Amino acid sequence: MVNLKWDGKKKRTEIFTRGEKSQNFQVLDDYPDIDSEYRLSQERDWQNLLIWGENKSIMSSLLEKYENKISLIYIDPPFATGGNFYFKIQIGEKGEYFEETAYKDKWKEGLDSYLDFLYERLLLMKKLLKNDGSIYVHLDWHISHYIKLLMDEIFGYKNFRNEIIWAYPAASAKTRRFFIRSYDTLLFYSKSNDYTFNNNPQIYMEYSNRVKNALKRDDKGVFYYRGGSHDGKKLSRKVYVEKEGIFPRDVWNDVPYIRANTLEYQGFSTQKPERLLKRIILASTNEKDLVADFFCGSGTTLAVAEKLGRRWIGCDSNKLAINIAKKRILDISNSNSIIDWKNLYNKNPHSFKLLKSGNQDQLTTSTKDLLDTNYKIADQVKTPKLEVLINNQENEVIVELTNYNISFTNQIPEDVIKKIESFSDLIDYWAIDYNYRRPVFNNMWVSFRTPKKRKLSLKSEPYLYRTPGKFDLSVKIIDIFGIETIKKFEIKIV
Repeated sequence: MVNLKWDGKKKRTEIFTRGEKSQNFQVLDDYPDIDSEYRLSQERDWQNLLIWGENKSIMSSLLEKYENKISLIYIDPPFATGGNFYFKIQIGEKGEYFEETAYKDKWKEGLDSYLDFLYERLLLMKKLLKNDGSIYVHLDWHISHYIKLLMDEIFGYKNFRNEIIWAYPAASAKTRRFFIRSYDTLLFYSKSNDYTFNNNPQIYMEYSNRVKNALKRDDKGVFYYRGGSHDGKKLSRKVYVEKEGIFPRDVWNDVPYIRANTLEYQGFSTQKPERLLKRIILASTNEKDLVADFFCGSGTTLAVAEKLGRRWIGCDSNKLAINIAKKRILDISNSNSIIDWKNLYNKNPHSFKLLKSGNQDQLTTSTKDLLDTNYKIADQVKTPKLEVLINNQENEVIVELTNYNISFTNQIPEDVIKKIESFSDLIDYWAIDYNYRRPVFNNMWVSFRTPKKRKLSLKSEPYLYRTPGKFDLSVKIIDIFGIETIKKFEIKIV
């Protein structure tokens, strides 16, 4: 067996194998299931999980409950490129935006530190996978050859299934000093030789144009003419095809990359296509299986798992990325149907929780936690000023946002400040919990912006309190910088 060695591997592996103390998860938000029929038909104790935090500690904590429980792990980690990657933060409704760092793919100790980083996390992922589970690691030319050796060591080279090439057109190929790079690599491993893999027609690749042009249809189905000869005479006969496509090869050139004019676009520079994850999830899981993505970014894996009836766990260390993924799930009814791409999905999401990893006494959120260091925001700033108007008539309540001010404008670049014309331009998401009970915020009514839906409602729909008493109505704001503000109001219902 060939192993990959690097400086520090033995030392760090020894530290890892001694184990680490599990971190607590704090429930930040609860998103109840809108569809009661689904809730009654599923496991009553299950909610999908979106977790904000560092993925190594998150996975260590998940082991207690989820060791050998996850059917599929897909990850799209940093590729050791040495660069920074961004997402667009849009402002208001007029197309203005600024860029925020999604993650920094720079490693102070070079390749050694990158290999340490991924090696420890892959060891944890193996423990979380079911015996019949699979893992797909999405990489590119920078690092895939090193990670192949790591995967052979951790999962066993006999459990290597495919090196999948996702080939796509080069968006802006300016170089003439080497051949243009226009593909990514996915390493597909199973945990054992007994693994789930489905021959599902929905994962099939389309026929080539030559074959498609030869196909015809009659009342019996789709067919082509197969030629031949007998006694010098040319013959042809109809051959009917059961599936309108071919079983996938290991070169996938039928999945387009994300363009800004597509419905699934989230403004995330490394966002992967939903149709890529569709093939992976359908091939390697069954309905209600558990799918995980520990570098979930804009939430592509979670959205596709949701649409395909799989349970899911996702995490990311960037709070703004978590907010993008959360909104993507909440707005999933307005996205493409994963089975019939030309139509909308048109279904509400199932129940999920937003968690934060860490000990209770370490969970106080400062501005520094939420804003990228690009903006050099001070650790302590005044809480943003939020003003609302609450109209309570005959126990029916309507909440209206009337003002929102931040105190750190002098710490934000002037070109960004100039793009903000009104207080509503600062608001990316707001929600109401009509019966707030700390620390969990139940998002009972929400309004938010997405890349394709910039309109924000500043007035809530009416909410009827059906029982008398005093209630804490709370309003939550998440602004374009990721600052989260909760303000509580006492409502008296007679």
